[in-house]
Amino acid sequence: MQVIVAGNKVSLTQKDYVTQGGEGKIFQKGSVAYKIYEDLKKMIPIGKIQELSKLDSPNIVRPKEIIYSHKKEIVGFTMEWLGDDNYALCKMFTNTFRDSNGITNDHVIELVENIKNTIIAPIHAQNCLMVDGNEFNYLVRPDFVTPLFIDVNSYQTQSFPPTAIMPSIRDWKYPNTFTVMSDWFSFAVVSFQLFIGIHPFKGKHKDYKKNDFEKRVKDCVSVFNKDVRLPPPARDFDLIPSDYRDWYFKLFEEGQRIPPPKMPGSTKTIQVKVILVSSTDNFEISEIREFESDVVYHNETITKTKEKLYIGAADYKVGNDVEVLFTPFKNEPVLCKIDNGAIQLKALTSNIKVQQINLSCTDKMIVNDALLIKNRGQLAEIQFHDSGQIIPSVQQVWNIEEKSSKLFSSIVVQSVLGRAYICIPLPQYKTSSFIIKDIPELDKQQIVDAKHENHVCMFITHENGIYNRYVVVWNDSYNSYVVREFKDVDYIPLNFIVLQSGVCISIREDDVVEIFHYINPSKVKEIKDPKVDSTMRLCKRGMDVRFFKGNKLFSFKVKK
Repeated sequence: MQVIVAGNKVSLTQKDYVTQGGEGKIFQKGSVAYKIYEDLKKMIPIGKIQELSKLDSPNIVRPKEIIYSHKKEIVGFTMEWLGDDNYALCKMFTNTFRDSNGITNDHVIELVENIKNTIIAPIHAQNCLMVDGNEFNYLVRPDFVTPLFIDVNSYQTQSFPPTAIMPSIRDWKYPNTFTVMSDWFSFAVVSFQLFIGIHPFKGKHKDYKKNDFEKRVKDCVSVFNKDVRLPPPARDFDLIPSDYRDWYFKLFEEGQRIPPPKMPGSTKTIQVKVILVSSTDNFEISEIREFESDVVYHNETITKTKEKLYIGAADYKVGNDVEVLFTPFKNEPVLCKIDNGAIQLKALTSNIKVQQINLSCTDKMIVNDALLIKNRGQLAEIQFHDSGQIIPSVQQVWNIEEKSSKLFSSIVVQSVLGRAYICIPLPQYKTSSFIIKDIPELDKQQIVDAKHENHVCMFITHENGIYNRYVVVWNDSYNSYVVREFKDVDYIPLNFIVLQSGVCISIREDDVVEIFHYINPSKVKEIKDPKVDSTMRLCKRGMDVRFFKGNKLFSFKVKK
C-alpha cells in the first residue's frame, strides 16, 4: 500500500503492520505510526484533528499529519510511535502481573494521580472530553506510573462529537449525557480496578444477574453494598487511599457526580492474611512449604517469591525481571534478563563464567530450558554448552512478524493484516521444531493473555468491550484442533497446567475446576467446590499437581 504524507510517498507493507482495531489498521515506520481507516466514512474530520492538536502533552498520542491515498482521498492520519515495550492498562488489574513485576500500591497511587492530572490538563482544560475512557484507551510505560492516552480520535472536542464509548465505563444513570462528570465516572471505574482488581459493579448479588452492571449503576448497588459478595481475586479495600475511597462510595453507592479528590489521602496498613487451605469433599490438599513472602512462580526446579529465588534448599536474591534456565548437562542455573535492548546472562554460581551473546532483544521467553529471543523479525533459540564456562549459541532462527508478534507463555501470537496466527516453539536438543498455525476464531481480536503447554493453548481476548476466553486443543501432530469459546468472562490470568500424561487441569474465572485429556478434549469433567477458587495458582512437579496461594505452596489431588 502506498500513501502520501506531507507530500511524500510512503510504502506500508505487512512488515510495517502492527495491529488492527475497530476502525482500521496501524502501521509503523521509525518514529511514526500510521492509522489507515477501512471504512473511510469513519475518518475523523480535519477540523477535529486541528482541535485535538491542542492536547499537547507527551503522554497523549494525538493525530498529527493527514494521510492521503494515491487518488488524493483522505484515508487516515499519523501519530507518534510509542515503542513496543508498553503494557495494556488492564494487565495491572491482576495480582499475577503485579507480583511478577514488583508493582506496589505506591506505583498504583502515582499512576492514578498521573491519569487524573492529564485528564484535568490538558484534556478538560482544552474543552475536550475523553468520553470512552476505558482501560484499553490507555497504555502504561515500563515504569508502571506513566500513563499513555491512545485512541484520542474518538474524543469529544469543542466542535465535534465523540465517536465511541464502551458499556463497562458508561454512566448508566445519565447514559446519553457526556460531560466532565461522565469522564470522572469512567475514570473512577478504571482507577477502582487498578486498586482492587475488579469492576466496581461486579461481584454477586442475589437480585442481579452476572454482568448486570447497567442496572446496578442505575440502582447504586456497587461492591460497597453489604449484600454483594466479592470474587476471590479482589484485593483489600484498605489499599484505596482514604479520600479516593470516600469519593468512590459517593459515586457508586450514593449516586453523586462530583470530581475526584485533589489529594489521594492516606492508606491503611494491610494485615497479613493467614492462608488456611485444607482438603475438601473433592480434593486432597496438603501444605508443602511456607515462604517468607508471596509466591510468584513455581515449576519443576525453582520457586520464585517476591523476595527470593529458591532452588532446592538454597535461596538467592534476584530482581523481578530475571528468569532462570538450566544448562543441559551440568544443570547449572543461568539468570537471564533484558537490559538496554540486549540479553544479559549470568551464572547463579559466582565462580562460573557465562559468555555473553551479541544479540539485540526486545522480548524473551524460556521453553524447556531453551532461551528464545525476539530479535526484530526473528525468534532465535539459544542453547547452552556447559563444558568449563557456559557458552550460549544460536541453535535455530525462525521468522516472525516484526511489529505484530507478541511473546506470551511458551507461545508467540501474531497478526497478518488482522488474521491471527500462533507460533509454538518446541525446543529439543538439536531437534527443535516450530509450529505456525492460523486460528480464525481469534481474528481481529486483541489478545490479552496466551499460554501453551503440551497440546493445549488458552487465550484471553478483548473485543467490543468484553473479555473472551478460548481453549484450543491440538491433536498429536498439531495439524488440527478443537476450540471451546467462553464469552464475556471476568478477566483473570490464565490458570492451567498440562501433565506429561496429557491431562489438563484448569481453574476458570468462575472458580470451576476443569479436567480433560488433550486426546479427548470434548470429555470435560467440571468440579465446583466452595473451597477452591481462581486465586489458587496451578503449577506442577513431575506428575504432581500443585498450587500456590499467598506465601504457601500446596499439593492438589482429586479424590477418587
